[in-house]
Amino acid sequence: MANELIESVDEFFEGYDGRGRPIRAYGEPGMVALALATEETHGDKLRSRVDRYYFVFAARHPTRIPPQEADLVAFIRAVAEDWVDE
Repeated sequence: MANELIESVDEFFEGYDGRGRPIRAYGEPGMVALALATEETHGDKLRSRVDRYYFVFAARHPTRIPPQEADLVAFIRAVAEDWVDE
């Protein structure tokens, strides 16, 4: 459940589901849930966000190169499996 990771909607800036669709947080503190913001896939925006993350925050990552999978679902899975400690 989202409320196990996010205490309030103010803690959630931006997120995507496993198919690259943007999600939003809603609910009262301690009862936060996630929902699709739109059915439209935002693959390019998601890829640019991941690129920025690797450039800015993942400086300690050995390659600092985000996954290169062409298929968006495979890309998202690779990002999740290659979690980078900041």
